[in-house]
Amino acid sequence: MDMPPVKRQEFFLKSSTKNSFYATSYMPSGRPLLGVVQIITGMAEHAGRYHDFAVFLAENGFGVYACDHPGQGKTAGTPDKIGVIASKRGWQIMLENVRSLYNHIRKSQPDAPVFVFGHSMGSVLARHFTALYPIYIQGLVLSGTFMMSSISLTLSINFIRLLIALQGSNKINPWLNTLFYGNFNRHFRDKPTLFEWISSNRSEVDTYVADPYCGFSYTNGFYLHLLKGIAQTKRAESLLTYRKTLPVLIMSGREDPVGKSGKDPDKIHKEYYKQHFQNLSFKLFHGRHELLHETNKEDVYQYLLDWLTKSLDIR
Repeated sequence: MDMPPVKRQEFFLKSSTKNSFYATSYMPSGRPLLGVVQIITGMAEHAGRYHDFAVFLAENGFGVYACDHPGQGKTAGTPDKIGVIASKRGWQIMLENVRSLYNHIRKSQPDAPVFVFGHSMGSVLARHFTALYPIYIQGLVLSGTFMMSSISLTLSINFIRLLIALQGSNKINPWLNTLFYGNFNRHFRDKPTLFEWISSNRSEVDTYVADPYCGFSYTNGFYLHLLKGIAQTKRAESLLTYRKTLPVLIMSGREDPVGKSGKDPDKIHKEYYKQHFQNLSFKLFHGRHELLHETNKEDVYQYLLDWLTKSLDIR
């Protein structure tokens, strides 16, 4: 009997914070392993949404590992726990989970080059992770990444702290999420859902909306941890000591309001350039925030595969 081209596994890991989290892997079957891609997902989604992309990479020789953050997907477990994270050290727990999965990959595939792929909030975690820890990765991909000014961060943090003082850290405010997502949605004329900024592919948006593990509301505490994490990442990136030959790909949709239609990713690209990174790539695609769920996703898949393959030879 023929072996399936992709072997998928699901498992739980524990990080140094003693928190258990869900992870999944996709490995090529019956062909040499070229490398491994660690996917760091965004907010209000889960690792299962990367299934098609992971299968594509595994069929072409790249293993894939991904995990669900606290309060998301199978790490949360049940819908009533979605959007709730630890009231203390929330960002650090996410960061340590990323580190634990990376260490697991290194133990499981010690000879494989490891690439880190971060999307949206996951791109900030990826930037913080690679800036903070003395790890060796083969390349870094930032998808749908963004920036916040110091003034915006300070004002937002103070506003969330006020909400926490009035309502508590674990209070979920649906109106806060409506405000957050609505800010992105306002850029589009037709708004049958609150998530038109996700993709220009109608079926992909409808699938996202119908998924109970997507687009949910978060606690006040989550937003505070997210904003603090963004601030910590800015500080960590102010003087990156990572090796300057590291291949870095920054990609975004031309109509992505999260990254201000490519302006934020371009600024991040320029910041890496100023710090003398030698193998930088910047790519704008047609599409909105989630390029892996766009109408042209096959082109995005192929571009990423070509970039990964080319980056294998860079040291």
